Amino acid sequence: MRPPPCIEIAKQATTVPERQALVRQQRSPRYSGARHLAWVVLVSLGPALAALLVAGAWGATHIVAALVGVFAGTIVVYFGHRYPMHRRLRGVEIAYDMHTRCHHMSFDDTHTEIESIDDVDMVMLPVPHATGMCGVVVPVLALPWLALGRDPALVFAATIWLYYLTYELVHLAAHGRVGGVLDRVPGLGWLLRHHRRHHAWALMHHGNFSMLLPLWDWLLGTLLPPAEPRSPASSAPPCRRPPA
Repeated sequence: MRPPPCIEIAKQATTVPERQALVRQQRSPRYSGARHLAWVVLVSLGPALAALLVAGAWGATHIVAALVGVFAGTIVVYFGHRYPMHRRLRGVEIAYDMHTRCHHMSFDDTHTEIESIDDVDMVMLPVPHATGMCGVVVPVLALPWLALGRDPALVFAATIWLYYLTYELVHLAAHGRVGGVLDRVPGLGWLLRHHRRHHAWALMHHGNFSMLLPLWDWLLGTLLPPAEPRSPASSAPPCRRPPA
């Protein structure tokens, strides 16, 4: 499989701002970040709402299915992030390349902000991967719930779709303006700082792998201590070479 073009960019640039600039220069003129974001919302929120409408009135099995869906989401995000995305594992090398060698090459803990909506491609899953995940993986994950009936299976699938969408939106928010209005929302602001801390190159393989619910980071001891506030004299980010 041909490596993503951002891997070559990582070899050409010496700083994070230079890498981001090269990504923007080499981006297709037909690309639209707003369209990318809208598509991710469409392929996740649309099926989720349809599933919930068909599922009808909730009972005990519906509630259990939703809770298990959230729990499954925490497992997939944490262990998928900690291992294939940060360890080059045979057969799923693309996950490592796209995450560690592409996403992490575009940001560090001193450069976490995107410049505009067109930088969505530096943060979110590419459209084909998002479509495949929502169109194939989620329905397959819901199949075992058919043993309890159609409605619990639909609720479980809807919960996974909504968990994925929330993950993408919170991840995008973490790469928004530091100190902005979202940073001041209780709970959400903590999650944004939690993810930005993960972008410290010395720490990215070691902690803060959760995104929405830091359950597994807490249970498995990978919850990183918060970054120390920078003094005004050290507010300028250092010029250093990112990992390739």
